[in-house]
Amino acid sequence: MDKSGVPEIFRRFSMKTTDNPRHPEKTSILLRRLISELSGDRVTVDHIVLQLRRRSFGGLFILLATVGLLPGLSFFAGLAILVPAAQMALGFRAPVLPRFIRRRELETSTVTALGTRVIPWIERLERFVKPRWLPLTLHPMPTLVGIAMIGLAIILMLPLPLSNLPPAIAMFCLSLGLIERDGLIIGIGMLVGLVALTIGAGMALIAFEALAPVLQKNFG
Repeated sequence: MDKSGVPEIFRRFSMKTTDNPRHPEKTSILLRRLISELSGDRVTVDHIVLQLRRRSFGGLFILLATVGLLPGLSFFAGLAILVPAAQMALGFRAPVLPRFIRRRELETSTVTALGTRVIPWIERLERFVKPRWLPLTLHPMPTLVGIAMIGLAIILMLPLPLSNLPPAIAMFCLSLGLIERDGLIIGIGMLVGLVALTIGAGMALIAFEALAPVLQKNFG
């Protein structure tokens, strides 16, 4: 806690933060460097977030969407995404994660394996990502993206087969669009997100209808 009485983590990442310069590195290069510098058997979410702080919401969403591709971790990833997504919708300039999420530990080998699989896809997307359609990167688009991320996070949390893939793809597009100020990619991400939300809602409805007789028999 600093002299103003504001906790350090909040001071660094709150909406009042002014140290948010544009980072020249591509997202894929930053992620490769981050992974190469990991040490030990486990790494905390807080450590990774601090390395991505100049990427603000975009870098964090990419990280958590990547974790969400893992079976068994998609619920945790979706839950973790809800917090920064809500903050983005409320106008925060950078994410502030609760302590229980920041202290969550991940296997270093798992993070490395995920990065090895996902970074090539990010590199392919980066070939087409550049600053354009700038009106789609300005207010109120970040608020709308935050709202979309909340819906995608809920779909990501559903314990349904392959339900984590469409929202993760949408999150990648939205995140890269935010980082590189590419309104076209943000627009594509919103369309993919709409499809993901439709598919997820449909799968959830089918699952509920299938379970309804069982629930009614046991609890009705």
